[in-house]
Amino acid sequence: MIKKCPVFWITSLAVILLLAGCERSDSNRLGRKELVKINNVSISLEEFRQMSEQQPLEGKMKLLSEKGIREFLENYVVTREVLYQEAKKKDLDKNKEIRQKVEDYQRAMIIDALLEEVLKVRGEVTENEALKYYKENSDQFIEPLEVKIRHIIVASEPVLQEVLTGLSRGESFEKLASTHNIDRTREDGGDLGYIRRDQLSPTFFQFEEAAFSLRKKGERSDVIKTPYGYHILQLEDKRGTVVRPYHQVKEKIRFYLQAKKRQDAYLDYVKETKSKAKIIINEKLWDEEVKKQFAMEERKGEKQDGEKEAGAKEKKDPKPQKEKR
Repeated sequence: MIKKCPVFWITSLAVILLLAGCERSDSNRLGRKELVKINNVSISLEEFRQMSEQQPLEGKMKLLSEKGIREFLENYVVTREVLYQEAKKKDLDKNKEIRQKVEDYQRAMIIDALLEEVLKVRGEVTENEALKYYKENSDQFIEPLEVKIRHIIVASEPVLQEVLTGLSRGESFEKLASTHNIDRTREDGGDLGYIRRDQLSPTFFQFEEAAFSLRKKGERSDVIKTPYGYHILQLEDKRGTVVRPYHQVKEKIRFYLQAKKRQDAYLDYVKETKSKAKIIINEKLWDEEVKKQFAMEERKGEKQDGEKEAGAKEKKDPKPQKEKR
């Protein structure tokens, strides 16, 4: 059995090969751990690895070959450093507006790191909390025992667009299903009959969720994509009621409670940190600034009202045009 190598191992191997190549071609100028040197700035193998690991998944996929990693070195790492050095020559790193943006970004990153550290523990939802919410709010998880669904299923986006256009024009759902469906329901106008929870295979999880989320007869779902094509569902009927079991809704409850706990924890933490800080507001300066702002807005509003009145008067009593001779 062949095991798959993690991306970073493949990346590391390719980098080592590149490093060996660099040392062979320019061993007199580069140190043993230097991968590339741009003017007087060196980038080490470790720094290069960090850059490659920080790439999004799509970027990492390009690093699976020696060619891809070489292009990343030359077209991203080297290019970025060259441009950065040129920007510094023009003193753009000392530009007041740019420095302010960098500081703002740095502050935001540090604050995010702080909140992530604080809320990581305070925002956790235990199994008991999720179960308690489920028992106390069971009415939220009541849904039809069975739903009768009609669907339109097409294989391509152009046909899907044609169907969506037809629906927007008020064309019959059943007629469009009979015209476009690629499965056997084409003969019955897309009729799938009654379905129950967990009746469909895991592949149709989103399909099932969409079907049971429809509330009123005639209500339609958004487009759902499965391995078989693009689906649009329409609710025909529903019968019976049942409370969804805890294991089916546990993750939704956990997600909801976690968001709520994190928000509450955030507000409590801000209140707590403010209470420990010494905060003094220059109320006199504040009042002056607020009055100035309101005065400017008031003058602006008066000017706009005056322009509107003048325009209305001109429409009502237009100036007489000079008689042509």
